[in-house]
Amino acid sequence: MIICFMILIGLAALLCLSAGTCLTEEISPPKGQAAFYKAAHYLLKLNHKKNRQGVFETERLARVLLVVFLGSGLSLLLQAAMAGQSILKDGYELPRPTDGQDAYSWELQAQIGESAQTEQLEVVVNKRRYTEEEKQGLLEEAIREIDSIILGDNISADEVRGRVVLPVSVMDGDVSVQWIQEPADLLDPDGNITEELPMEGALLQLKALLDCDGRAAIYECALHLYPPLYSEEEKLRHALCSEVERADEESAAEATLRLPDELDGNRIIWEAKETDTAAICLVLTFLAAVCAWIAKNQERQKAEEQRRRQLLMDYPDLLFKLSMLLNAGLTMQNAFFKIALEYRNRETQEIRFAYEEMLTSYYEMQSGVPEARSYENFGRRCGVGSYNKLGTMLSANLQKGSQGLAKLLQEEAAFSMEERSQMTRKLGEEAGTRLVLPMILMLLVVLVILMAPAVMSF
Repeated sequence: MIICFMILIGLAALLCLSAGTCLTEEISPPKGQAAFYKAAHYLLKLNHKKNRQGVFETERLARVLLVVFLGSGLSLLLQAAMAGQSILKDGYELPRPTDGQDAYSWELQAQIGESAQTEQLEVVVNKRRYTEEEKQGLLEEAIREIDSIILGDNISADEVRGRVVLPVSVMDGDVSVQWIQEPADLLDPDGNITEELPMEGALLQLKALLDCDGRAAIYECALHLYPPLYSEEEKLRHALCSEVERADEESAAEATLRLPDELDGNRIIWEAKETDTAAICLVLTFLAAVCAWIAKNQERQKAEEQRRRQLLMDYPDLLFKLSMLLNAGLTMQNAFFKIALEYRNRETQEIRFAYEEMLTSYYEMQSGVPEARSYENFGRRCGVGSYNKLGTMLSANLQKGSQGLAKLLQEEAAFSMEERSQMTRKLGEEAGTRLVLPMILMLLVVLVILMAPAVMSF
């Protein structure tokens, strides 16, 4: 909870510091997220890094900040909403299950004595006892069930060194069980062997009183016990379990179970074990932030791949247009300008990245950038090897003259058409591969539809 406070305070301070930050025209934050975009832009400026993709970095960092802010706030609200809610009534009473429900199991912690030693304990609160009317067969099944589970992990009743299973109910809670030991107290309520046994062991006669809504039965067995070694903490835990079991038996007919308030003269303070909801939500928040970061990277990679494919698809058409305009008598610059202006005056708003870069080069030349440098910049901005080659080719032919350039462009266009055909076939194969899983799922559905009537008819 403290970590959530610190994160929220830090984010609030960051939002206040970045409130006066001005975003560039390229950054358009969604509605209600401008503060986080300003904070992200502020952090990137503090980093003193010149990044060509500042818009992307700002969007990605803003998304992460938003996720962390919302997750931390939600963690804090959940923890505050759950604070003060306790299953304990008056500090010592647990509600019993209502009619028709099974036993409840509560995770509690007990502070014992002035030293405030804390013990964590699982307390089982059984359901209230019912009236008569159950079948005798349940008791017989209960005896067989007890006989199969009582040894636990022990191999034989002649050598019992581990925990003995002493269930308080069997048959899914329909039959309650009370155990009688002779001699007494060789086993604690959990079936663990106590340390009072001699090294040569002791013979234990166990008797179980089975009750099924007023109908009774008896189960008996003999076990040869050998003592295990317990630590002081384990002894204290067993004693506490014994007190809880005794209190359960004493208040079996009451609506609540009153937990013991004293053990061996030491006062016991019970507290419900709290779930650290804020910590769980905080971990989920950071996982969500990491996912948001990764998702933004994947979006960029996907966008870059789509841009690259579109550039390669448009490359042959662009070369054919340039060569045709050169053959028509236009200079290289006029042909370049004509294609760029036709794209700017198009009726549709579809973005074609190659022509966008040509339009950028047109504006560069209009602003005074040398034609050769503008062609080279065009190839570099496209970021594809074929366009780099085209930019270099156009820049070099300014010095040599445009004679033979149209033929050279046509040959390059014919070669790139073959590459585009290969890429188209590859994309078709990838699409077919992605359809394999849906087709398999559809086949399984059809098989289930066909086979279900035949199976149900048997």
